[in-house]
Amino acid sequence: MIKEGNLQVFPSSPVIASAQAMDSNQVYEALRKSEERYRELVAHANSIIMRYDRNGRITFFNEYAQQLFGYSEEEIIGRHLIGTIVPASETSGRDLRKLIDHICNHPQEHRYNINENITKCGKRVWIAWTNKVISDEKGLPGGILSIGTDITKQRLLEEELRQAQKMQAIGELAGGIAHDFNNMIHGISGYAEVIQKISRDPLISEYSHHILTTARHAAELTRQLLTFARKGNYQLKECNTHEIIRDVSAMLGRTIDRRICIEQQLEASCPCIIGDPAQLKSALLNIGINAKDAMPNGGTLRFTSANSSMKKVSTIADFEVQPGRYLVIEISDSGTGMPPEVCRRIFEPFFTTKESGRGAGLGLAAVHGTIHLHKGAIQCHSHEGEGSCFKLFLPIAEAGTCKQSKPPAAPLKERKLRIMVVDDEAIVRSYSKAIFEMHGHRVETFATAEQAITYYRRYCDNVDLVLLDMIMPGMDGQELFAFLKRINPNIKAILSTGYSVDSKVQEVIAEGVLDCIQKPFTYDRLSKKIEEMIASGQLAPSS
Repeated sequence: MIKEGNLQVFPSSPVIASAQAMDSNQVYEALRKSEERYRELVAHANSIIMRYDRNGRITFFNEYAQQLFGYSEEEIIGRHLIGTIVPASETSGRDLRKLIDHICNHPQEHRYNINENITKCGKRVWIAWTNKVISDEKGLPGGILSIGTDITKQRLLEEELRQAQKMQAIGELAGGIAHDFNNMIHGISGYAEVIQKISRDPLISEYSHHILTTARHAAELTRQLLTFARKGNYQLKECNTHEIIRDVSAMLGRTIDRRICIEQQLEASCPCIIGDPAQLKSALLNIGINAKDAMPNGGTLRFTSANSSMKKVSTIADFEVQPGRYLVIEISDSGTGMPPEVCRRIFEPFFTTKESGRGAGLGLAAVHGTIHLHKGAIQCHSHEGEGSCFKLFLPIAEAGTCKQSKPPAAPLKERKLRIMVVDDEAIVRSYSKAIFEMHGHRVETFATAEQAITYYRRYCDNVDLVLLDMIMPGMDGQELFAFLKRINPNIKAILSTGYSVDSKVQEVIAEGVLDCIQKPFTYDRLSKKIEEMIASGQLAPSS
């Protein structure tokens, strides 16, 4: 027996041995439970936890990583990092084959990094990694412990934001130049029209016709740019989409390859929406023309319509769709289809798969802008070799059924008008005066709002029609119209614009402007609009 103070210790006592054994078991059990908790934490964490050696061979791959990347533990352990979850190169072109060496040699640079990774089925994902280099007994890099978070959705949202900002920037640029650009085109096409009217030489007439055609193409590019940028000029009214689809089908039938069969299956009980028929017709034509290009050896182009209801706010592609009743138009083809990487980009401005000179890449971007302006949605489904299908969702008009469109009125004998033209562009004023007077009208032109107000205050009784430019320095067309209306509440005016947003157009029409006409326009187009107003009683020439 050994005495230590008042404590007597018996080393060979079975009681002491039992206590020691109990302590050892408790320690072992505590260690086992601790390791078990650690394994559960690592295995079931909602993060990728992975370890791989200096040569890139994977030695640990937790359960979350297995689920995300699609590999079982047996499939992935021992395999090389590159070629399994890390591609040899990112879609951006960055070479990832030297990544492991770089992490080991420069650990501070890779404490946090974002890489494009790849799942077993080939899907690309973006992972934010934190990396810790593990040293061996000699203090040399022996492996790497990496913990990752899937940020693919975040990257997609960031990409959508960048895309939206890019489109907004291009839209602002388009809006900034469209007014001046369209004024220039208006002058070019206007004087070509004057030359065509006065020339008796067939060659000069042919050349002026080419100028007019080129000017129209230039104006169409500007219109598409404004439409995809959602800054186009359009006017909403109740329209029957079945009539629009029939018109588009007839136009395509006359122009595309006869080996392409155009089918219609229009089953929507309510085909009416509030929209701009010209914009919608252009959108459907763009999709139809793209379908034609995808069927070089013929095929089937099908238009269908149906009604659908949204019970709650929904997301379709990148559109937020409000609850309500919708018209669903499908345009499908049996063409070559598109791979996923192309399908993702088809609505981007200036993106095209066509040969140089065969397309500006604005057609589908303009379609996207048109559908957005109509508070609808558009999505595309396509697979290589299986054709493509575009599905358009458009809000149904709250009013009942659409009125059937009336046949165009018979042309009237041209009336002679007394016209005021107010435009800050000299070429537009001079062209307008020349062409109008050539057709027997009396014309006064004004460069500023002040000049127009002074004249109108004295001679408003002698003015049948005022043609106003929307965008002018100092006082714009809307403000000038309001001022002139105070002088003469019965003023008859048409607004002309090289660029304006829908809200402005709708406002001035609500305030009493008879109509809005987009520059560049021809005299024939304007005179047709005037004759329609005379026929409807909106405009009554005094002479």
